[in-house]
Amino acid sequence: MDALEKATSYLNRKPHTEKEVMDYLLRKGYEKEESAEAIHRLREYGYLDDLAYAKLYFEYSFEKGRGKERIVRELAGKGVAGELIEQAYNDLEDTPDEGEMARQIAAQILLEAGKDSCEMSYEEKQKLQARIARRLASRGFSGSICWSTARDAVK
Repeated sequence: MDALEKATSYLNRKPHTEKEVMDYLLRKGYEKEESAEAIHRLREYGYLDDLAYAKLYFEYSFEKGRGKERIVRELAGKGVAGELIEQAYNDLEDTPDEGEMARQIAAQILLEAGKDSCEMSYEEKQKLQARIARRLASRGFSGSICWSTARDAVK
């Protein structure tokens, strides 16, 4: 099986970035030149498109409740160029309100805590605010959104 066939088989399972396909082919023992040619042909055929991949990744990740910063970091880790990431984000029809997403996550955390913030001590409120901020940060929300949402949720 040549590199083009191997790469096509790899892409049949799920979409990948150019870097992921290149890394896969190199791990499978294909030469760099043969792998680069396969990627070039896949790009020509429309099977590899990092911009389209980034748009889909943004949409999917926003549906999963992830923040923009995390999505950008993950796409960069997958080898998508910064300008393509920015273009993909700007091309989205409906970008979610990250503040609203964060408030919904905070409300869920408050529900899980099972206490009304009026009944909590100052220390308990501080711990809950920190928990909310950590959860939001792990999902990729900006620091300002994390802390303002945590403060507003637990007063």
